[in-house]
Amino acid sequence: MDLELSPDQLALEDAVAKIGDYRGLADGGYLDAVRDAGPIEGVLVVEQAAASLLDGPVAARVLAGPLAGVTDLPPAVGLAHRDLARGGRGVPGGVLVRWAPVCDAFLVLDGDRAGLASRDDAEVEPVESAFGAPYGRVTLRRSDDIGPAGPLRRAWRIAIAAEAEGLMLAAITKTADHVTHRQQFGHPIGAFQAVQHRVAAAYAMAMGTRWLARRAAWYADDDFLCASAAAYACEAAQLTYTNTHQVTGAIGITSEYGLVGWTTRLLGLRQELGGQRAHARAVAAARRAMDKPWPSPLPLP
Repeated sequence: MDLELSPDQLALEDAVAKIGDYRGLADGGYLDAVRDAGPIEGVLVVEQAAASLLDGPVAARVLAGPLAGVTDLPPAVGLAHRDLARGGRGVPGGVLVRWAPVCDAFLVLDGDRAGLASRDDAEVEPVESAFGAPYGRVTLRRSDDIGPAGPLRRAWRIAIAAEAEGLMLAAITKTADHVTHRQQFGHPIGAFQAVQHRVAAAYAMAMGTRWLARRAAWYADDDFLCASAAAYACEAAQLTYTNTHQVTGAIGITSEYGLVGWTTRLLGLRQELGGQRAHARAVAAARRAMDKPWPSPLPLP
């Protein structure tokens, strides 16, 4: 099994890392990475954009739409789950959508169907948020049916995992630099085993999320893999948030230091699509539906 990125994929990572804003991604054609290159390339774009804290719905536009089979999309697309509003966990009169104030259209999960609504078909009320991105309360007047909900739900879960792992690894890199240079008792605090354990645990789970996200993107029609990637990403995001802030101390919660740029977005991602419990329930349901006996129910690489 060859897990190394190709020269073209490495060049793609480098190019996206150098782009300073969402418009640059759009102008460079990177939003169509899945269509033009493939699902892994789409994940690479999302990883690097998340690490760079680009402002815009990168994961929704690059991964969720194309992996769900919706390719003719405007540059900025939001993801809305109407069932959450009906079930009492959303906001009365609408549903909270990340990046809603800047979106040109919305991909919508509505029961067992998926839809696409233009900005003209929606009312968007900006909502103050501490989750590192602009949120809005979206009330949809209508949407065009685009098929069953399954493909979009799976693609959304892949997008959550891919964005989360990019955020986590950037936050861990920032934290590792801090503990390397911050001195206590005459030594870098990273020399203490308790600090090392926290950073190493976060890194291990972030890398696990990375490989789950990439594999789920390759098998985007597999409910088990997609739900597993999202559920694991939520668990890893919580651990990363806790451990990076624990070892950076008070400086870590200040806006000027910058760690919160990644970690607050992680908190927002953990709430999407019903959160970790909804993903975990989907993992269990997909496992029960499998015909193959454990321990090899997954498709071979």
